[in-house]
Amino acid sequence: MAIDRKSLQLADILITVKDNAVSHCGIVAAYRDVRGAGGFSVPAAYPDVVYHATGGGMKKDDIAVWLSERGKSGVFRMKGLKFVTVGGKDPRNIIADMAIKLYGRCFYSKPRAYVLSWTGTTDYGSGAKGRLAKYTDRLGGGQQNMIPVYCSEYVILSYQLAAQGDTNAPFFIELDGKHCLPKDLRNWILSRTKPGGTWEYLGDLA
Repeated sequence: MAIDRKSLQLADILITVKDNAVSHCGIVAAYRDVRGAGGFSVPAAYPDVVYHATGGGMKKDDIAVWLSERGKSGVFRMKGLKFVTVGGKDPRNIIADMAIKLYGRCFYSKPRAYVLSWTGTTDYGSGAKGRLAKYTDRLGGGQQNMIPVYCSEYVILSYQLAAQGDTNAPFFIELDGKHCLPKDLRNWILSRTKPGGTWEYLGDLA
């Protein structure tokens, strides 16, 4: 099932649909500037800038670049996210803003991606809770400590940290990002796309 890129929303998760074990993922977090009337730059009509962590560093690419480099990608979205509020604000904006904030405070970790992601469990346990608390501290109080991530961990942390400590927030992703490959995140979401589930698979961008 194909999806039009014009239907993208902030906080949408993209996961490549390659058949191999190692996929890649990113998060839609911003609007691309386009030339408007009078030659002035204005935001595009729909968000199409994908933020992601890669072996080449932290990147932000418009959807055309993402697709040319990564290929066909599945689009995943939490159901009813636009009807939820966090402190009176749209959580889609909060999640996207967190992804942008993390973009400037994270670095891609090859050991994390190539070794640690394959070890341990994806369950959101004591280790994941401890790291989330540590990263929350790092993002506040003027600390400049950098956070090591790989692609799926970056996306998961964007959602988790946007919840502002509320693990009961409906969009909180209960996974240990340190040990969660893109395929694990995909399977976690797909298990929640059944009738009555909280997520939806919208189709593939190509």
